[in-house]
Amino acid sequence: MSGRPRLPISTFGSITTVKLGPKRFRATTVFRDWDGQSRQVGATRDSRNAAQAALKIELAARMRVGGVGESLTASSPFPLLAAAWMEDVMLDVDRVQGTKDTYQRALRVLVLPYFENFTIREVTVGRIELFLREQRVQSYTRAKHSRTILGMILAFATRREIIPRNPMKETSRMKSPPHTPKALTTDQIAAIRLAAREWRTEEGRMGPRSDGQVRDIIEVMLGTATRIGEVLAIRQCDVDLEADPPRVHISGTLVVHNKAGVHRQEHPKTHESNRVIGMPPFAAEVIRQRLALLDPEDAEHLIFYSRVGTPLAPYNVRRTFREILRNAGLEGLNITPHSFRRTGATLLANELGMQAAADMLGHTSTSTTKAHYAEPDRRVKAEPAEVMQRLAPPP
Repeated sequence: MSGRPRLPISTFGSITTVKLGPKRFRATTVFRDWDGQSRQVGATRDSRNAAQAALKIELAARMRVGGVGESLTASSPFPLLAAAWMEDVMLDVDRVQGTKDTYQRALRVLVLPYFENFTIREVTVGRIELFLREQRVQSYTRAKHSRTILGMILAFATRREIIPRNPMKETSRMKSPPHTPKALTTDQIAAIRLAAREWRTEEGRMGPRSDGQVRDIIEVMLGTATRIGEVLAIRQCDVDLEADPPRVHISGTLVVHNKAGVHRQEHPKTHESNRVIGMPPFAAEVIRQRLALLDPEDAEHLIFYSRVGTPLAPYNVRRTFREILRNAGLEGLNITPHSFRRTGATLLANELGMQAAADMLGHTSTSTTKAHYAEPDRRVKAEPAEVMQRLAPPP
């Protein structure tokens, strides 16, 4: 004789309610958890109906413990799949919180508005193609981010065996637009430096005057080819001005979390980004002046900080930088703080080779440096012509 059939995962049996005493009722049932174990679950309240209602609330919460995705099917609404994927992402210890926040924002802004009324099985190759085409009309970057997020969601559904295959894999390849890295010219650098020195220093100006920090940040970024978050995360203990040449340890970056605000992350963007950089004298001098403002005993203090001693928000620095560009007459030229990084990469690649540029920037390979950072050297060189002269006809 066969036993009672086992409950499917995330389901429960019949509810039993017993009276424990005056105005005291307990409702119980057996729930099969996401780990396969069946457990008794109960709730006690002052009436039979209240006990049963409380138990159902508890059961609903337990259904979510193993992830929303445990009970999804191909007929489930797509937003439930997206929520299950996001829940899974939030539990991933290998992803930093900033990446999770970026995924969550992209899901909300890019993907859900289009697919919120579809079921999972209705997210077909054809609909994805149309979605990406509409995103591509707005920008390549928008379409690329949309493709990445939607692809990860559908891959999650495939791993959970909600759908048999990932339809994203059958969509057309997205061709990236031609892109050539662009370094700043010496005239542009001079104009930015002048505008940074003069920003909010006029006599009689209303409001707070410049404390010179963005001016100094620009100099350090120019001299180290670092990311803006890396510069803002430099601490007193990361600097060694007695070395030859003076050096700075890039050991962290500033990140912005939706709930936690701005704080220093104890590692930079990638493993290779954790590096020690030799500084040119002009950048080292700026650092020296910043150190003079700090308590020598406070080794963990940031070199750049707000008026109340907290980390500078990268978005505030970028906003100030845009004002400086406008004052310099360089607005609308697609110049950002990252342009200093490309400028450093270009100079190093031209003078010392692409590997030296990749090492300075903290890239794992020269391919990234060459494709996205170092402007091609279009100077005409005499050496190739001299070598090719060997093929000249005999006199």
